[in-house]
Amino acid sequence: MNKLLSDQYDWDELIEFIAEKNLITIIGKEMYKYEDAGRLVSIDHYLGTQLLQSFKVNEFQSTSLAEAIDFLVNQRAIKPMDIIRRLKSIVKEVSFSFPLLNTLLSISELEYFVNTTVYNSLLEKKIYEARREAATSINFSINQAFDDCGNLEKLTEPFVFNVFGSLLNTVDPALSEDDMLEYVSAFPEKMSGRTNIINALKTKHLLFIGCAFPDWLNRFVLRLLSNEPLHDWGRRRRIILVNDRSESQQKQLDSLHNYDVVTFEGETKDFVEELSRQWKEKNPVNNKKKSIFLSYTTLDRAAVETLKRTIEDSGNISCWYDKREIMAGDDFKTEIAKGIKSADLFIPLISSNSLLHKDGYVQQEWFTADNVNTFRKIEGNTEKYLMPIVIDETNPYDVNVPKYFSELSIGKVLNGAAGPEFIQQLKQTLNLI
Repeated sequence: MNKLLSDQYDWDELIEFIAEKNLITIIGKEMYKYEDAGRLVSIDHYLGTQLLQSFKVNEFQSTSLAEAIDFLVNQRAIKPMDIIRRLKSIVKEVSFSFPLLNTLLSISELEYFVNTTVYNSLLEKKIYEARREAATSINFSINQAFDDCGNLEKLTEPFVFNVFGSLLNTVDPALSEDDMLEYVSAFPEKMSGRTNIINALKTKHLLFIGCAFPDWLNRFVLRLLSNEPLHDWGRRRRIILVNDRSESQQKQLDSLHNYDVVTFEGETKDFVEELSRQWKEKNPVNNKKKSIFLSYTTLDRAAVETLKRTIEDSGNISCWYDKREIMAGDDFKTEIAKGIKSADLFIPLISSNSLLHKDGYVQQEWFTADNVNTFRKIEGNTEKYLMPIVIDETNPYDVNVPKYFSELSIGKVLNGAAGPEFIQQLKQTLNLI
């Protein structure tokens, strides 16, 4: 029998799952809604409409992207390759804000996501916008090789598994219902050897949110992602299902009536807002992570990764640096500038490498950060923003060190191996203690 998520005990249990990082959030298209004239509109419907208009279709009105694609393939005989090419150009222009997704992502302890949509890298971009923290992502594909994720218990950044591929990053994204069925069929074989992803799906609690699949596909997808027979649901972990009220939702719940599933009576929007409220009430300090921009030269990559791990292991801080964190397709210089401007603290890693070799954009990053610091002072912001450190035996007052750094107190963190005193100073600077 389905169990309703209603009592405070049930919410407390879910909050505990999140705090323990023992919950996988499975995101569906109902979470991708943007605000238009005071109401939430599905981007899936928007993309379907835009796609039909791009092919000058006026006689058919779709309610979903899948419907639009089925019509173009079956009624207009348009090749899937041409549809994908057209859709890519449409998705690249998407710049909507998604209130429900933003609210969910404000819960910083939610770090493991399975994405059931193929909308480019929208989830990864929204994670970065909400947290200034880039996610590692893997795209499932039938025809392309893909890797396993790392050990989830040791991940220091969010992880996204795009289970039906990615429109821009795989050659065979599952755009239609038939494509999704092919993916489901190929999943067991293609996932062989991806033990970290499989173990996570098998052992962690699962929150399906906004995943309203067609009625005939419901059990296939739910069985696939739960990674266990439906009659075993709920014996060792919680399976929570949240959808908008609709005919398809009722059919989905009816089909799961005899299984041990936790459901929610309200809309997806109601659930997300209540979850956020409950989380903030119980975790007032952890509402927003502080962000640090680490500026380094590529020759010092080992040092910056060591520093990043140490800082983030101290809790409630995310670190960002250019080479690893920019998603494919983003304008490099623009994203770097955004990261520097939005950071709570900018830490340049000074070394003989960064002073003499001057590769990449490190000198531009330093100059940009100095400008940001100047404007913050003009605006009356007195919080410390620049915190330069030396990571080798370089003299902090070397003639090659920019004057705007040498005028500051420069710390020393050899090879990026930060000790307790440095972390203590860092947290004081960020007002975390």
